[in-house]
Amino acid sequence: MPKKRLSGAALIIKPKRTRFKAGRKTGEQALDRLIALGPVDVVPPRVAVIVAHPDDEAIGAGVLLAEIPDAVVVHVTDGAPRSSATVRRRGFKTREAYAEARRAEVVNALKLVGIPEESIRCLNFVDGEATLRLVELCHDVIDLLLELEPEVVLTHPYEGGHTDHDATAFAVHLACGIMRREGVASPIILELTSYHQKNGKRVRSAFLTRKGVPERSLELDNDAQLLKARMFEAFVSQRDCLRDFPLQAERFRVAPRYDFTQPPHEGTLDYERFCATICGDEWRVRASRALDLLRARGRVTPNVS
Repeated sequence: MPKKRLSGAALIIKPKRTRFKAGRKTGEQALDRLIALGPVDVVPPRVAVIVAHPDDEAIGAGVLLAEIPDAVVVHVTDGAPRSSATVRRRGFKTREAYAEARRAEVVNALKLVGIPEESIRCLNFVDGEATLRLVELCHDVIDLLLELEPEVVLTHPYEGGHTDHDATAFAVHLACGIMRREGVASPIILELTSYHQKNGKRVRSAFLTRKGVPERSLELDNDAQLLKARMFEAFVSQRDCLRDFPLQAERFRVAPRYDFTQPPHEGTLDYERFCATICGDEWRVRASRALDLLRARGRVTPNVS
C-alpha cells in the first residue's frame, strides 16, 4: 500500500470506506447531530474535543459530554504555567505538582459525565506557551486526527480570550486544512464557548458575533445545571476562575473561516489585559511565520522564533 508524506506525519493511504463520513456533510448538519440529545434515532458523531487547558471542556461542553461518553478529550497544555510565582499563588511548590493536580481534577470532573481517564489526553505544552510552538502543535494535532479519525473536532473560537485558546484554534484549523490539501478527508470543526473581551468587560459563555455562522444553544434544566456545577467544583485549584461562568446554557457553532494574521476584534484583547509576555501583535507575527512554514509541503522545521 503506498505511503504519502503529510506535512510531517506518515500517512497510510487506505481504500475508500465510511470513515470521516460526516466530513462530506455540511457543518450545520454536524452541529445538529452534535446537540440532538435524547432521540434514540440520532447517533452522535465521533467527537474529539481539543482544548487548551484542563477545565475548558467543562466550561464549554460539560453537560453535552454526558451524552457523548465515547468522546476523546485532548488538552494542549498541562494547565501549569512556568511562572513559579503563579504556581505558588495556587498553593503548589512546583510546576509539576500543579500540573499533576490539574490532571487529577479533570479526571474527576469528566468521571461525572462518564468519560474515563484513558480517554483524556494531554499534549503537555506549558500553560501560556502554546503560541511559541505553533508548528509543532499543528503537527501534533494532525497526528491525533489521523489516529482518532473523528467526524467532528470541537475546539475554541479565535477570539483573543487566551493565547493558548487562539493557538489551539490555529492548530486545529491548520491541521484540517493541511489534511485536505494532501487529499485526506478531515473532520468538521465546531466550536464551544470560552470568553473574550467586549467594551472593556470579559464576556463568558457566548461567542464573539459573526454574521451568518450557524449556532445552537443547549438550554440546561436544573439537573443539568447541578451536574455542570459539580464538574466545576471538581476543579479545586480553579474555583475562583470558574465561579463567574454561567450554568444556564452551552452554546456551539460551526467554525467560521479565520484570518489568523488579523485581530479577532477591534480594541484590547482579553489576554492583553493580563498577559505580560505575549501581546496581540506578537501573537499574529508568530501565527504569520507559522503559516509560511505550514504552507510548505512535506516536513517542516517546528521552531518558530
